[in-house]
Amino acid sequence: MPAPFQKIALTTWPTGQSAEMNLSALAKWLQDNGFETALDKGAAEGAALPGGMARETAVVGADLVIVIGGDGSMLRTAQLLGENAPPLLGVNTGHLGFLADIPATGVIPALERILLKGEYTVESRMRLRPSAQKNGENIPLTDVLNDVVLTSGPLARMVEFQVSIEGRMVGIFRADGLIIATPTGSTAYSLSAGGPLLMPDLNVMLINPICPHTLSNRPLVIPAEATVDVMLFTDYEAEDRSLLLTIDGQPGCELNTNDHLRVGLSPAPVRLVRPVGTDFFQILREKLLWETHPRGTKSG
Repeated sequence: MPAPFQKIALTTWPTGQSAEMNLSALAKWLQDNGFETALDKGAAEGAALPGGMARETAVVGADLVIVIGGDGSMLRTAQLLGENAPPLLGVNTGHLGFLADIPATGVIPALERILLKGEYTVESRMRLRPSAQKNGENIPLTDVLNDVVLTSGPLARMVEFQVSIEGRMVGIFRADGLIIATPTGSTAYSLSAGGPLLMPDLNVMLINPICPHTLSNRPLVIPAEATVDVMLFTDYEAEDRSLLLTIDGQPGCELNTNDHLRVGLSPAPVRLVRPVGTDFFQILREKLLWETHPRGTKSG
């Protein structure tokens, strides 16, 4: 059965400009097959077509958003769309491509399977909803698909903070920072910080101190419905510095002594369209080189 996608938005970020990605051929294929298309300015420019829209306008009313770029492009598009967003389909012109996993050179065959033959699945990926309290004022932040990261400012100094889960104190940590991640985000910064890999359909949250001073401080995996509270210690203002909160790789806000970060489950997951047969472990093997033996040969 053909996919129920009639209006398709094409959006590209700077990483979407790639010699391997023929945007003109992609736009023509969509139009030739009867799909209504809306191109943002970057996609229209790449396809040498007039009428490119602002990205926020191009995605309005779309049944499907094709994101051309890398995983960062997928994260920024998810932030842009917010709640009640159409599903996303990622075309990888970046690097790893855990989220944008369709190769640029194979986009037309993939779309034939998805849009014409209906050979696709829709994955629901949980998001986190962070908020910060500064001087008693609540500061809402955008939902995150990957992670919330708390780090020191320009100077590489330790951060001291208390973590509580559902109102129960876990402990006081001294570390370079803290990562609170979704299962989707477990393949990102948290993985580099020694965190575990989590299957993306798990309903859990990951708390991972960055380079903790106490080596017994280990990552924690907790239910997604739990609420995590982080209280900051140390007189950062006296040291003429503040802490930086990063939301899916984008600036969040600055935090100081006695400020408070709260992270819970967002009611608005992100939906990803994938070709039938997409396998998480196959992606891990390819992206993390798990099928390559130490001598450089692939497993049979």
